[in-house]
Amino acid sequence: MRRSFGGLAGMMFTAGKAAFVAELGGRLVGGVTLGAFRIDAARRGGVVKWLFTLPEARGHGVASALVDRALAWFDDQGVTDTIACVEALNAGSSNRFARRGFAPLGFLEQVRRFGWRLPTVWWHANHVVDVGHVLWARDAGGLAAASPAADVEERARGLADLAATLAWHAAFAAILLARHGAGLDPAAIATFALAVGAVVAVRTGGQALVGRAAGLRLRYLPWETGLLLAGAIALVFGGPFVAPGSLVPRARVWSPRALAPTLALMAFAGAAAVALLGLVAWWGVAAGVAPDLAEPVLLYARMMLLVDVLLPFFPMTAFSGRRMLEASPVGWGALAVVTAALWLVAPGF
Repeated sequence: MRRSFGGLAGMMFTAGKAAFVAELGGRLVGGVTLGAFRIDAARRGGVVKWLFTLPEARGHGVASALVDRALAWFDDQGVTDTIACVEALNAGSSNRFARRGFAPLGFLEQVRRFGWRLPTVWWHANHVVDVGHVLWARDAGGLAAASPAADVEERARGLADLAATLAWHAAFAAILLARHGAGLDPAAIATFALAVGAVVAVRTGGQALVGRAAGLRLRYLPWETGLLLAGAIALVFGGPFVAPGSLVPRARVWSPRALAPTLALMAFAGAAAVALLGLVAWWGVAAGVAPDLAEPVLLYARMMLLVDVLLPFFPMTAFSGRRMLEASPVGWGALAVVTAALWLVAPGF
């Protein structure tokens, strides 16, 4: 598992209630660990905790065989709702689950499905303070967790999730101000909420423009437990953190190889838009132009660029850094220089 995910992820490994391994040529090459829990009197949940295959064994159907064995175990356990937690743009895993009747659940869909028991589902799915992971679900019998929606309904759901993300960031801005002794000044809270909203919206809008121009149909998925992490950082440490969510292809199954160039361009567009906004805010602070707004915009632009550009490794892989670095080291380097300049030269909070 450490060879598949890396040493840091290995520290979070849990064996669950059952585990199965796969053999190829008499050698162990992969595994899956599973959990089961009671949702309510009528429903029992099952969780795919970890699924991994050795790099040299990929392409032999090992992971698919492990998922099939896991589903058989869930059936034996009387599971009605099967859950998996997948990084938003991990097409290899999401495609595998989608072909077996799983569907991604936005936050509002999760609330409708699990109600007040949702935190219990998150806990058992190891979906508590991760960044950029999405909850997938499957009903008993392989029925998709959410039926295919019309385009208008799909866009409305995504916009509602984006609005909720912005609202939560606004609440965290109020916590941040209170931690720094500013109290609950409505004007200051509104200014900070506008600043963080502008940074998240500019990033998402830049990605959406490029994706739509390439003819890609997109869906916005929030990072609901990433928002918990952002709130915890604001509450405990008094610092900002951003959990902007992901724009993902609307198709349940899609080719990462075919879409990699478009996804990389989307990543560059979102990060470049935030960098431009940060430079404008830097100028505003230096020139004394609307400094009350420019300062918090600069604060959140810097934080967004830090995690979106300078940290292209686990657990920040849901941000844009890795896709940009793999597509164009030179382009990534240029944005990294801008990010470093905003951190080292521009005034801080």
